Amino acid sequence: DKGKILEWYLNYNFYGNLAYGIEAASQVYFGKSVSDLSVAEAAMLAPIPQFPALNPIDNPEDAKIRQGVTLQVMVDAGYIDQAEADAAFIQELDLRGSVAERFDIITAPHFALYALERIKDEFNTADDPYRIWKEGLTVYTTLDVDLQKYAEQVARDHIARLNEQGRNVNNASVVVIKPESGEILAMVGSLDYNNEEIDGQVNVAISERQPGSSFKPYVYLTGLLQGMNAASMILDVRTAFQQNDGSVYVPENYDRLYHGPVGLRDALAQSLNIPAIRVMDQVGVANALRTAHQMGINGLDRGLNYYGLNLVLGGGEVTLLDHTYAYSVLANGGVMAGKPVPPESRRSGFRDLDPVAILQVHNTEGDVLSRYDSPDQERIISADAQFIIADIMSDNVARSPMFGINNNLVLPDRRVSAKTGTTNGWKDAWTVGFTPQLTVGVWIGNTDNESMNNVTGASGAAPIWKSVMERYHGGLPYRWYERPRNVVAETVCQPSGLQPSEDCQRQRVELFIAGTEPKVVDNLWQPFDIDKRNGLLARASTPEEERETKVFLILPPEAEDWVSSSGIEQPPQGQSPEDFIDFDPDVAITFPPPGGYIGGQVEILGNARGGNFANYRLEFGSGHTPTQWTQIGPEHGQQHQNGRLEVFNTEGLEEGQYTLRLTVRYHDGNVRTWDAPITIDNTPPTVEISDPKPDALYVMNEDDQININALVNDEWAVDRVEFAIDGTWFITRTVAPYNERWPLELRYESVESEETRNWPAFESDDEDIRPGRIREFEDGFAAIYAGSGIYLERHLIKVRAFDRAGNETESEEVQVYVRQPLPDQ
Repeated sequence: DKGKILEWYLNYNFYGNLAYGIEAASQVYFGKSVSDLSVAEAAMLAPIPQFPALNPIDNPEDAKIRQGVTLQVMVDAGYIDQAEADAAFIQELDLRGSVAERFDIITAPHFALYALERIKDEFNTADDPYRIWKEGLTVYTTLDVDLQKYAEQVARDHIARLNEQGRNVNNASVVVIKPESGEILAMVGSLDYNNEEIDGQVNVAISERQPGSSFKPYVYLTGLLQGMNAASMILDVRTAFQQNDGSVYVPENYDRLYHGPVGLRDALAQSLNIPAIRVMDQVGVANALRTAHQMGINGLDRGLNYYGLNLVLGGGEVTLLDHTYAYSVLANGGVMAGKPVPPESRRSGFRDLDPVAILQVHNTEGDVLSRYDSPDQERIISADAQFIIADIMSDNVARSPMFGINNNLVLPDRRVSAKTGTTNGWKDAWTVGFTPQLTVGVWIGNTDNESMNNVTGASGAAPIWKSVMERYHGGLPYRWYERPRNVVAETVCQPSGLQPSEDCQRQRVELFIAGTEPKVVDNLWQPFDIDKRNGLLARASTPEEERETKVFLILPPEAEDWVSSSGIEQPPQGQSPEDFIDFDPDVAITFPPPGGYIGGQVEILGNARGGNFANYRLEFGSGHTPTQWTQIGPEHGQQHQNGRLEVFNTEGLEEGQYTLRLTVRYHDGNVRTWDAPITIDNTPPTVEISDPKPDALYVMNEDDQININALVNDEWAVDRVEFAIDGTWFITRTVAPYNERWPLELRYESVESEETRNWPAFESDDEDIRPGRIREFEDGFAAIYAGSGIYLERHLIKVRAFDRAGNETESEEVQVYVRQPLPDQ
């Protein structure tokens, strides 16, 4: 009958926000029984079933309009008068503001709502989208309540301590997963669910954030799978990477230093950025991304070719839950454990299992509708590769040069693997790590993406991570991974990572996947025979008693600047003269040196002397073994000791390799010669500033430096490249790539009105920039007051290049701007 139909309508209709039936709606929106509703509240709820989305929480303005319509219908029907309707319409309603609040979820609200979504995914269907609300299910979850509460408290306490130090951080998230089963034991989605100032209802654990360097293990793991090993040498030197869009990417390490040749173990353990990008460049961004996806990262899904090299430094976004789940694969010996992803949700190349939040689901009769008895398992990476990565990530000795020996990535009673991450601008700080028994991931930062004050993964997230790890492992037996049979230990030479030669000066034992051990003998440590009389390279004719052998570390040419700045001794450049008698031979060309480059008018210096001296002459011939000689100037009858022998005019000669010959004749008929191979080069190099672009704008506290990159070419050999800011040449580079960094600064020059002129507008992406007044200085620097109180400074960048022959070219100037609001006066 009509009564039953109305009863069904009131008790089963959907009122939005998980509310089925008028009693549930009354509790959801107002926290009271339907019998206690006021006229205003009842009129607000009555029209919702017609359009559930137009409810007072999700659409308050439309809901208010529909409330007024309902009140007017009640007036027309005679249930209330107009005065009562008007009073009800202006009555302020006390709405309950969040799902957790409305359902009285006090313990682990973010986890509870996450679990609710998993229940809906499993049981609700398109044909029956409200099944779970109709049946009244009893759900048992994976949550460890004590560990959850502890993680929440530790996170709150640590964030409070950081803020006492002025670190400007308001939020944190923690995820704890049992790697052998994939069970989520704790999920702290924010420090306080009910704190609107930090958007506490947002579950940061399932929100995408940049992971910083905590992404690096996926890249190094890809390298191991492609045949690299823990001893592989990677150069940590100044490097410019050409990107697909034509721009130049010049990465920096966290400490702004270069560390020269490092092994893969040290590069990962110390979280060095430049080696990580070199490995990413070698293995391929797409391949590293595939590894991350297979291990559990469900984001980073804009295509394999979308991301760049900086992905290895966290230049993409992942969720803490995915990141922790992926690390749990490492924790579980390379095996993913969890619950199968529904077939309709699976994506090619991504994970097939999910972490687990639900253990059992019962209906009102107690029947088990769903049970998670044991995990599905899938091997993602080999046990061999997992063992080596876990070994590196637990190597506190390898880590200590960057993190110190007493850091928060170690536990007092057991071995543990961990990795930190910090994003640019101090916006995200991460620590993720594991033992065979547990994986914990921690993020801290500000929900509004505001920068923290000098907070890193090591200082910000690691203390929380360590506390949770210690709490869980208290009383548990020690466990670590048994070394697979296919992992072998071999002695290698450092820094090459190759087999030690007889001359190798440093050795270490390293772990290898069988088959990836070095097969080549080290060639970086090289012996040189030195003539003790002059410190030059000995010749075959150098007497044995005047010879000594020294071993030098000879690195690839791209490390030359680092070798020079590090003071690493290198072998002498020149050879001892064939007929060397003392430090001052009678016949020698001292400039240009053998193998030197010359151009234009060149003074040739040297020695031409000795008893019975008659005269000398200078000649040149084409190539290193000329068949024809051309005399330079006349014969000379005066002796010289490191004096000017002749002036050689190279202009008009074809550029290329030549040989200079000094011939000295003596009255007794003796003739002695000295040959010096040279290269004639009269063409200056080309130089162009590729970065920064003209009129580029940098903002203090957002950018920390300007990377200056110069494209330099020379037909023969570049000698050096010099960089200038505002007319001051501040650095010289001798090895490609020719780039340098200039730390941002502001001079804050006073701007007197009579010294300024109108400043024309220029193209800029900064909407705050307006035409203003500019004061220019002799060095090219300029101070600018623009509209809206914005203060800028203009700097002029110039680069000049020299080749080995002394030819010089200066680039065109590039002007850039540094912006900061004018400080308080």
